[in-house]
Amino acid sequence: MPTAKTVMRNPFEYTGTLASGITVFFKPPHKKKITSEIVRVIRAEITKRSPVLMGANRDPLVADSVGETLALNHNESPQVMSYVLPLLIEEGFCTVSDRKRYMIHKS
Repeated sequence: MPTAKTVMRNPFEYTGTLASGITVFFKPPHKKKITSEIVRVIRAEITKRSPVLMGANRDPLVADSVGETLALNHNESPQVMSYVLPLLIEEGFCTVSDRKRYMIHKS
């Protein structure tokens, strides 16, 4: 099973691809499915708004962030940013600042 690290350097396991959607695995039996549609929304927000805040917090939501857009407009937890963003960085789609209040820049 592939592994990656969040921007906070926490490892996670997943299956799938960004194109088809991924499933992130936590302590058994917990997992989170992130659809390809949500990945497309994240890509579009980064492309349209770069530089833009990541905003993986649920409470409070980070104002004017991709995570806020996911929560308010797509009924999705902003925490999915923690798992999708490292994979987008790995493929060269974007970069992120190396400190909290992570700012995403489209490559």
